[in-house]
Amino acid sequence: MGACMSTNSEEDEQRKRSQMIDRRLDEDNRRLRRECKILLLGSGESGKSTIVKQMKIIHQNGYTPEELGLYRLTIYKNLIDCAKALISAMEQFEIKPEKEVNIEHIAYLMNYQVDPDPHTPLESKVGDAVTSIWRDPAIKSVMEHQSEFYLMDSAP
Repeated sequence: MGACMSTNSEEDEQRKRSQMIDRRLDEDNRRLRRECKILLLGSGESGKSTIVKQMKIIHQNGYTPEELGLYRLTIYKNLIDCAKALISAMEQFEIKPEKEVNIEHIAYLMNYQVDPDPHTPLESKVGDAVTSIWRDPAIKSVMEHQSEFYLMDSAP
């Protein structure tokens, strides 16, 4: 007859397990009530990821140093891609730089590859070359054709 009945220690163990499960459910319920999910819809480069990044900065204490390093690499690549797009547009529309030094800068940038290590800084010559080309008076003529080639919104 004792084999069919549970002992007090088994009941206590089951009660404790049940209470632990109840506590976990309550914690999950509280956490989910604070969680807000949103669906961001929009065309390319309309700011969807920018909103997500801003929410992370505001509500999750920003980025870790590793995440910042990865964004640094993305920024470097975007800078080089935009510079190369501008140079390609110059070639497409047969617009020559007015400043002689920019011919060398163009060759340098077209051959430049961003180092994939996020801790490697961009060479200062890259910044000088991009700045010099952007300030070249010929760029005004290139930008008159802006609807005919792709340049990221953040470039100009």
